[in-house]
Amino acid sequence: MNTFFRLTALAGLLALAGQSFAVEDITRADQIPVLKEETQHATVSERVTSRFTRSHYRQFDLDEAFSAKIFDRYLNLLDYSHNVLLASDVEQFAKKKTVLGDELRTGKLDVFYDLYNLAQKRRFERYQYALKVLERPMDFTGNDTFNLDRSKAPWPKDEAELNALWDGKVKFDELSLKLTGKSDKEIRETLTRRYKFAIRRLAQTNSEDVFSLAMTAFAREIDPHTNYLSPRNTEQFNTEMSLSLEGIGAVLQMDDDYTVINSLVAGGPAAKSKSISVGDRIVGVGQAGKPMVDVIGWRLDDVVA
Repeated sequence: MNTFFRLTALAGLLALAGQSFAVEDITRADQIPVLKEETQHATVSERVTSRFTRSHYRQFDLDEAFSAKIFDRYLNLLDYSHNVLLASDVEQFAKKKTVLGDELRTGKLDVFYDLYNLAQKRRFERYQYALKVLERPMDFTGNDTFNLDRSKAPWPKDEAELNALWDGKVKFDELSLKLTGKSDKEIRETLTRRYKFAIRRLAQTNSEDVFSLAMTAFAREIDPHTNYLSPRNTEQFNTEMSLSLEGIGAVLQMDDDYTVINSLVAGGPAAKSKSISVGDRIVGVGQAGKPMVDVIGWRLDDVVA
C-alpha cells in the first residue's frame, strides 16, 4: 500500500493548512457545538424523500425494515472503525431505528442529530485520551497486533475496551512515524498536532454536515450509486464536471481519520501515474519542490479544496 505520495494537482493546500492551525485548541467538551436541524433541512428532507419513494428506479418501501437498514448505514458512516461509540450507545439508539423513515418523511430528524452529537462527544473524549497516551514512554518491544479494519468488529462494551483500542491506535501511529526515521520528540510533536487538529475539526462541524450524512445514508441504502450532494459538494461537482478544476482523477472517501482512494478514473492523472492504487491512504499532500503537509484528520472537502 502506498501511504505517502505527492498529489501535485491539488493547489493551495499549504495556505489552507496554515489557516487551519491558527484556530485555538479545544480542551472542553462544551466547546464542541451541539448541532440542531435548520429550518430548510425539514423541507429538503420531505422533498428528497418524496422524490426517492416516487421516482427512483429501484422500488422500495420506506417501512420499519428499510428504516433499520438506513440506521445501520448511518451508524457505520459515523463510526466506520467501531472505535468511537460504545455498544451501550448503539443499543440506546437502536431502539429508535425503525422510526427513521417517518423522520425523513416529516423532516424532523431528531435521531440523526442526537446520534451525531453523541458521536462528536465520544470522538472528543477519544482524542483527549490519545493525547494522554502520548505522554507515556514509547515501547515497541512487545508482540502487539493492531486491526486496521474494524468495520465488522463489535463495538467496545466499555471504556476499558475502548481505551485498549486507542492504546493500539496511538502505538500504531507512533510506530508508523518511527519507521520514517523521526525521533521520539518529533513523533510526539507530530501526533500532538494531528490529534489536536482532529479535535478542532469537531468544533468546526455544522448542521449541514449532519444533514448531508443522513441523506447520504438514505440514498446509498436505496442504491450504492445514489448520493445526496450538499450545496458545497454540488458546487464542487459542477466545477469538476465543467473541467474548470484540474483533479487527480480519483474518487476519495473517509475511513476514520484517513482519506482513502475509493476508485480511479480511467485515463486520469492518478491512474496514469501507476503509483496510486485503490485502497491507498492519503497521509500528506504537497506541490512539487515544497514540503508535504500532513492531512490525517482533515475533512475530505478540505483535502481536495
